[in-house]
Amino acid sequence: LNHSWRRMMLVTTVFLNVLDMPFSFFTIFDVVRDQYFYLGETVLAEIPAAANFVVSTFVIVEMAQDGDEGIVYGLLTTTYNLGSPFAQAISNQLFGLFSPSLSDSSNYIEDEPSFRREVAWSFVVSYFFAFLSLGLLPLLPRQKDEAQYRKHNWESRDAYAWTSVSIIAVGLFYSVTVNMLAMFPETMCLKIAGGSGC
Repeated sequence: LNHSWRRMMLVTTVFLNVLDMPFSFFTIFDVVRDQYFYLGETVLAEIPAAANFVVSTFVIVEMAQDGDEGIVYGLLTTTYNLGSPFAQAISNQLFGLFSPSLSDSSNYIEDEPSFRREVAWSFVVSYFFAFLSLGLLPLLPRQKDEAQYRKHNWESRDAYAWTSVSIIAVGLFYSVTVNMLAMFPETMCLKIAGGSGC
């Protein structure tokens, strides 16, 4: 646990994505089409995913001040958990631009080579954004001492808190709105929900 948190996040993120690639691409391009093969990656990914979670928990523990543990934990956990629905909302809109459509189940049944390439490109885009997110690692403290240093020496302002809460609130509103619109047949055709337009 005395290793760099940044390095642990880097290694686990890269490992999780590199581990996922052969399982995804072998399935997409029909090298191995077996549900047990595709789902087996989930078991292998649990250990690095748990390490990733532990590092985020360490940050929460170190950044909380006495008496503020609950609010810090709530804010950072909400931010962490908002990532998945936010990514889903963005991917609905982004992948709605792909042609042939990734939302049309008949494309999966026909399983044409052109559609396989389109699905593969959707995975490439996902991996790209996962690796792009590593550019934010310098914002993460290296270790406990740096987290404590930041907490005690960095300037604090109410504006930082309001900005953080506002960004999280907008992200939550956006995520819920886009994901809800994408769930119902009447609204899933809207461009904001990733459809082709009604």
